[in-house]
Amino acid sequence: MANLNDTIVAPATNIATQAIALIRISGDDAFAITNQLLKKPVPLTKGVFVRKLYDNNALVDEVVLTTFVNPQSFTGENVVEIACHGGILNTNRIIKLILNQGARMAMKGEFSQRSFLNGKIDLIQAEGINDLIHATNDLALKIGIDNMSGANNQAIVELKANLMDIISRIQVSIDYPDYDDIEGSSISDLTKLLVLIEQQVTKLVIRSKMANKSVEGIKTAIVGQTNVGKSSILNTLLNEDKAIVTDIPGTTRDIVEGQISLGNVTLNLVDTAGIRQTDDVVESLGIQKSKSLINKADLVLFVVTKDNLNDEENTEIFKLLSHKPHILIVNKSELLSKEELKMIISKYPEAIFTSAINYQIDELILKIQNMYINEEILASNELILININQIALIEKVQEKIQQSLQAIQNFMPIDIVNVDLYEAWNFLNELIGEQYDEEIIDNIFRKYCLGK
Repeated sequence: MANLNDTIVAPATNIATQAIALIRISGDDAFAITNQLLKKPVPLTKGVFVRKLYDNNALVDEVVLTTFVNPQSFTGENVVEIACHGGILNTNRIIKLILNQGARMAMKGEFSQRSFLNGKIDLIQAEGINDLIHATNDLALKIGIDNMSGANNQAIVELKANLMDIISRIQVSIDYPDYDDIEGSSISDLTKLLVLIEQQVTKLVIRSKMANKSVEGIKTAIVGQTNVGKSSILNTLLNEDKAIVTDIPGTTRDIVEGQISLGNVTLNLVDTAGIRQTDDVVESLGIQKSKSLINKADLVLFVVTKDNLNDEENTEIFKLLSHKPHILIVNKSELLSKEELKMIISKYPEAIFTSAINYQIDELILKIQNMYINEEILASNELILININQIALIEKVQEKIQQSLQAIQNFMPIDIVNVDLYEAWNFLNELIGEQYDEEIIDNIFRKYCLGK
């Protein structure tokens, strides 16, 4: 592990040919190191300064310096941010000069890690920063902003306080058994309090799991017979030629994947091999894989045309989809007569119609959005966790509280109840980072971007 007392530097923007690049320095020597490159030093104060950077007496660049004095900075340390002219050579040259003055390159996520260790943010806020940076849809963006700001994190603090109150009441009854009339410490009172806490935690788990699914991506398989336009629909959704599209049956022999954001939901799309009878060994393997993906998918886009809607192979697919969320897509709608359109609607009122060749898939997009929109989550001002590790921790809290409730309702010894409650409380501490393993913390922050 690197020394977290070192003064560190990293580009806060990508190193590329661009108008402006931002370089961040953090640590006790941030001002001293910067001033070694200036003819006119910046004072140890918060401010914005225009200065010329020098390599000995050679002018390097004219820059804008934004300075922060500990603890009034993101990291809680002295920080200098250098806005220089962009460009790979120029940015790298300035970073090298800073390194030569005694700084070291920051590790991924080290600025955020220092912010956490210096008490500027908790772990939920830290994960919120990462969620914001890597957001793939509007919902992820909203949750990232909310969690980064700490707006809703008070819920965990209150949950901890309420849990500790129950633990304390139980502990008093254990330590002082003669005092059996302490207000709020009866089995009935404790049960009511635990039920309320269990309900809070369960709602958080449900909200978080729903949001996680929309953020991480709905596993979506596009299935159907050969030559119905599955690959065309994939390409139209992705707005790129991801799959090869031809009129030859069996062109897609393997699995083609892509990801698309539709407002508040992300789809992880898989275009499967066309399902049909074939003697081709490779294609047969692809068809078997397609049927397997139907079982694994969260959503199936079942593509048909007017010519094969009711044939034997599609009947088989309908059976596979009987208990699976799916959308029936009648593609090549440009070939349908008015009579054919009415007939299909009368028999399959849930069907939607697309013409992928003409890029007409708006009805499909709207259908997907309506299936996965959740107004409660979008309008919620309550805490939502979308990181899988955070959700796992809050599920452990839920499990321990449910175990304690079951124990108290089964008239188990009261000290047994407290064991589970203590474990739940410790899991909450772990969630916000009030207790942690240094190696785990290192791993959490190493998934961040360099310079953040």
